[in-house]
Amino acid sequence: MRPRFLICSILFVAGLAVAAPKAGSIVTVRVLTAKVMKNPKFIGPAAGDVSRGAQLKFEEAKGDWYRVSGTVTGWIHKTNLTERQVTLSSKPGGEGAGNASRDEVELAGRGFTPQVEGEYRNKNPNLDFSHVDKIEKTSIDPGELEAFVAEGKLAGGAE
Repeated sequence: MRPRFLICSILFVAGLAVAAPKAGSIVTVRVLTAKVMKNPKFIGPAAGDVSRGAQLKFEEAKGDWYRVSGTVTGWIHKTNLTERQVTLSSKPGGEGAGNASRDEVELAGRGFTPQVEGEYRNKNPNLDFSHVDKIEKTSIDPGELEAFVAEGKLAGGAE
């Protein structure tokens, strides 16, 4: 029984050590765009938006939500961030090694760039992209969404 307790304790402490960055450290947005929320939940009023590569100061963690400050202050889900410093290279293939860095590949894979879309459209001239264009332009006010969820008594997955 003791070895099992010891292993569980070590795993628990190790999990705490990597659970969140240190207060005051810098985190980088790794997705194309992300909402910074006023409260640590997906549905509700937003404090603002951040774009890929933006650096924010980590303040505190509440579950999977990080309170950050910088161009905007509020809560952002940890999956939108990386603790590693992200450096992009203008050299073909990335810096030094002749290949794109892991960070470059990760960031490039997060968005459907206009260049990629243009190539796809050229290869598929018979496809109707009007619906995709309409969806991309759609924006829902977070406050209205929160009211809709409350009025419909929808629960689960909001935080």
